[in-house]
Amino acid sequence: MGTSAAPGPGTALEDLPEDALLAILALLAPPDAAAAACACRRLAAAASSPALPLALALRLGLPPPRPLAPSPPAARRLLRSLHRLRRLLGLWRRLPSSAHTPAPHPPSLAAFEWAPRATLAASLLAPSPHGLAVSKSPFVTLSIAESGDTVAAIGDVPVCVNFVGNNHIVVEAATAAGEDEDVEMVSGSPPEEIYAHFANRRSAGAGRRRRGRQGRRAGGMEAEHFVRIADAEPTKLRPLQGVWKGICEDRTLEFYLVTYDDIGGVTCRRFGDTRSQNSGYSPVFWTTDATFLEPPFSEQELDNYSSRSHISGVASNHADSENRVISRILCISSSCNVVDPHLSTPLDEGRNVEGRIWLYEDGTFGFGFVGSNSIIDLRHVSAAGCIL
Repeated sequence: MGTSAAPGPGTALEDLPEDALLAILALLAPPDAAAAACACRRLAAAASSPALPLALALRLGLPPPRPLAPSPPAARRLLRSLHRLRRLLGLWRRLPSSAHTPAPHPPSLAAFEWAPRATLAASLLAPSPHGLAVSKSPFVTLSIAESGDTVAAIGDVPVCVNFVGNNHIVVEAATAAGEDEDVEMVSGSPPEEIYAHFANRRSAGAGRRRRGRQGRRAGGMEAEHFVRIADAEPTKLRPLQGVWKGICEDRTLEFYLVTYDDIGGVTCRRFGDTRSQNSGYSPVFWTTDATFLEPPFSEQELDNYSSRSHISGVASNHADSENRVISRILCISSSCNVVDPHLSTPLDEGRNVEGRIWLYEDGTFGFGFVGSNSIIDLRHVSAAGCIL
């Protein structure tokens, strides 16, 4: 794509140079690019140009794909593969499995990140037993073959990474045909999407025979389901949202997911293992009003914070008493059995415990509850799409 002069005033869309049209189409998802191609002949020609995959690769910050001038069918496959890799970027949560899995149970968090040579590498994330580090174990690697198709593997074992809707993927043994199958759905809960995924297979008998061959080739691999964590990092308007890591009161590192609802509420859940359908869904804290207290703070609020210790030691009893600069404070609630499970009784099950979130100037935050003299400080798991 060569350098072109800037368009003058009153320039129509049809008058834009090809590289400008390609740059526009590279910003669009495939359905939107197909719709734009119906607007005029110039956009239709650009949408079918073999140079469009190169424009998309440049937008994603990837090296130029090979071959540079693919045939039209190979260009379409290459474009589809690039969009597939782009859609996979980010953090995904493993759905509970009905199959019995021996301990230790697999991590419930996966991260897809760009790797060298235009490949996409997925890692399973787990809290490290040492400090605040995150342990990463290799999971799936995806690359683009010379034919333009997506190739996925776990180690040396070929697998398929199939989309079931926009925010749900299935990692399973490679199909007999060796290509991924996408089941496109606009919406639906994970159970509905899982049903649609398997209901779209060719036939029950063929599915059993195919799964039998896959089981032998992939070592009996069970299909694993993941859902996207859409808001994995905080924003200016939602400073608490995202995936966080922090040392809880039993001195172990845990992952936390904080979400906002449509009516202004905030909920925090701890990532659990994948043994049961309800794992990870017990709220650590919640509030129906995310309105912060602004400085200056009352003496009571300041004493409530300064009298506490910050938990900072993994597998130890060490606590840090050094306080940090608070920018805002939020009132929260939790259930009694979450705050102190050893003191909860049947009479306490319906009782809520009041607490506070202290948002620090660096964008991180800590939380604590009445009856406890400690603060659990949370830090970012990722920033700008990169695992910290």
